[in-house]
Amino acid sequence: MATVLNAATELHQRLSAFFQTSTFNLTPVEGGASSRSYYKIEFTEKSYFPEDTIIVMVAPREDVRMLVEYAHIDYYLRRMKVNTPRLYEINRLEGWIFLEYVTAPTLEMYLKVNPNTMESTMTALIDFLFSIQQKCKWEKQTPAFQRRFDYEKYMFEFNFHVKEQLLTFYFKQDFNFKTLSKLAHEICSVLNISNPLFVHRDFQSSNIFADASTTSPPTFSIIDFQDARHGTPVYDLVSCLWDSYIDVPASLQKALVDRYYDYLKEQKIDWSRDYYQQMIDYSIIQRKLHDAGAFAYNYRRFNDKKYLRFIPRTMEMVVSTMEKYTYFDEARALFSEIK
Repeated sequence: MATVLNAATELHQRLSAFFQTSTFNLTPVEGGASSRSYYKIEFTEKSYFPEDTIIVMVAPREDVRMLVEYAHIDYYLRRMKVNTPRLYEINRLEGWIFLEYVTAPTLEMYLKVNPNTMESTMTALIDFLFSIQQKCKWEKQTPAFQRRFDYEKYMFEFNFHVKEQLLTFYFKQDFNFKTLSKLAHEICSVLNISNPLFVHRDFQSSNIFADASTTSPPTFSIIDFQDARHGTPVYDLVSCLWDSYIDVPASLQKALVDRYYDYLKEQKIDWSRDYYQQMIDYSIIQRKLHDAGAFAYNYRRFNDKKYLRFIPRTMEMVVSTMEKYTYFDEARALFSEIK
């Protein structure tokens, strides 16, 4: 807590110099397990922003390039008529982006308060995801379409997040890395498909706002899309249905996976049902191992323990999915021992 307060105090001083006034309040806002931090700014006197309350997203100086990509992709999404909070201003020198303050809760918060709406809300979310993939057509100049989920990208995430951060640093296990390499090669090879579909990259409940003020189920808007790329159409589907922060019932997961399979045909993706299920399962294993590694890396980099509690549940998703495939028996046994 002291670290957060110190960071807020320092940021308040820097913002005061930038705004040339200190007549504002600064409050940390809960964000995801990333290098970025968020703060609510409430001006007590008129500012040059159109609203008295805004959000500032702060990026470490070594990640400042991310701000430019966020701005590029935000502009693209708004042109494609995908809802995002309004971007007011970007300051590369300081590592700041000033954004619209969204009063609607994140999907994670919304479902905690309205658990009885799980089915209707998640169904609407899958429809929203499909609409994004329909709207977001290939544009060569957009950063998201200049990079994709390929073998090298998946393999990097296995080596960095799984091997280095999760297993070596966090679990401190003498893991059989030959087994991990075999697992990684199989997963990365199967998921290495060339497909120009837009992938948000972190389409989970902490990055989605659910606005139920005028409609039920809610409408949605998204943030944290600076790492967007193109690739398999099921990556974002898996990210939201196998979310580390919310518990989507297995029966609802299955129903929505079936619903999404019908959507693929509209995208002219003619996968067999068995191949589709394999892509789902392999994406769960890859995505959840990455998430667990990201939680460990967040702890290692910032000494932030709040996401460590999600690692056991995240690893359980990995192990239970591996049970379907005898090819993964050796890796599953090793993960079962350490989880």
